[in-house]
Amino acid sequence: MSVGFQARGSLMARFGELHLNLGFRRLARRAILSAGELFGITMMRTRTRDKILDSAPWLGPYFLMAEKARLPNTRSLEASDRYLRYDNPHLEDLRRRYSGHPATDHVQWGSSNVKANVEMEFFRADNLYVFQSRRYSPAVFYATAGYVKEIDRLNLLDTLREDDLFGAEIFDFHGKTVSRDLLDSVIEINFLDKHLNLGGERMTNVLDIGAGYGRLAHRLTSAIPNIGRYCCIDAVPESTFISDYYLKFRQMTKRCEVVPLDKMDELNSVPFDLAVNIHSFPECRATVIAWWLERLREMQVPWLFIVTGSNLGLTSHEGHGVRKDFRPLIEASGFRLAVQEQKFESARVLQDYGLYPAEYFLFQRV
Repeated sequence: MSVGFQARGSLMARFGELHLNLGFRRLARRAILSAGELFGITMMRTRTRDKILDSAPWLGPYFLMAEKARLPNTRSLEASDRYLRYDNPHLEDLRRRYSGHPATDHVQWGSSNVKANVEMEFFRADNLYVFQSRRYSPAVFYATAGYVKEIDRLNLLDTLREDDLFGAEIFDFHGKTVSRDLLDSVIEINFLDKHLNLGGERMTNVLDIGAGYGRLAHRLTSAIPNIGRYCCIDAVPESTFISDYYLKFRQMTKRCEVVPLDKMDELNSVPFDLAVNIHSFPECRATVIAWWLERLREMQVPWLFIVTGSNLGLTSHEGHGVRKDFRPLIEASGFRLAVQEQKFESARVLQDYGLYPAEYFLFQRV
């Protein structure tokens, strides 16, 4: 009995020692990260850094630059306080008009879920619209920004601006304020320009399905002068409401237009050159995706750009963990795959270590 007690006591002592050591390690790591943030030093495991540099040595110089994370802006604008409310009569009217529509059979974007997860006046914060730092350290933002700087043929990282309004999480990259909003947009626009020559002489009309708060509308029309008409449409009434406010706030309404879902028929006569869907279809049921694709078939849109998470691919969200391949629906609507690339195509290692890896699919009507 006493032997068992002594053994148990010895085991508990070792466990306590181990727990204490782990506690010191956590405290030390936290202190190092805090010092790094204070003095602008990038903290990254040596093993992680070496994997990145072995695959993409041209990113090496960026790890010598200083970066510093900034806390998101939690100040709301006085004007937005009065307008960006869940009880706004215009939003309530949109909810009523969208109710029962075939495109609003939501799995995760019902109004109650949006209200529970999105603070209206901080719609650019880390939430359902754009996940930000919930999974990644500032070092991952930093490695991604270095990648963007190298692949940015259009020099958008220097010309486009970012701020922390509406709660966006930002950080310094060699004196440049960047965010996931900005980095994703620069990669996507460069991809589209490379394959569709958006910067050419021909005007391009864009239909953005599932436009969210208007991120890509703001960025693409700011970056490319030859974007003619950019129309945002969304089956989530809160998204229609917020994007309409946001694009007016950014003074983008000369070329950007937010079209309510129940007014989509008014777009049938618009000669759209490109439809984009950024991380939206994988959040929808297959029946909803089929509805949107039928609209694109009727409108004879020649190009379709889809962005999905790397772990999702072209699969729909049916609820209860069930996913279905919706590529056959795309092909049945008259599209064929023209280009498939990884978000970090020029540095594949960042598909493991970069900021929110993704897959890009560009389909052409045949």
